[in-house]
Amino acid sequence: MRERDDGTTGRRGGAPWVRAIRRILGMPDYLAYLEVMRRRHPECAVPTEREYFEEYVKARYSGGPTRCC
Repeated sequence: MRERDDGTTGRRGGAPWVRAIRRILGMPDYLAYLEVMRRRHPECAVPTEREYFEEYVKARYSGGPTRCC
């Protein structure tokens, strides 16, 4: 799948209802991340959407199990 100028793929991952579901589930907003990076850190390389979510999952679950039992 080809990457668009905003770094997202051609899928509808930026659709408002998908973004709302992701926020409810606690997932990060890639489009908001892109905007912040462009405004505050224009010199930094921006990861693809896939790389961004892989890093999120790694950071979220790298500490071991999230359950106590």
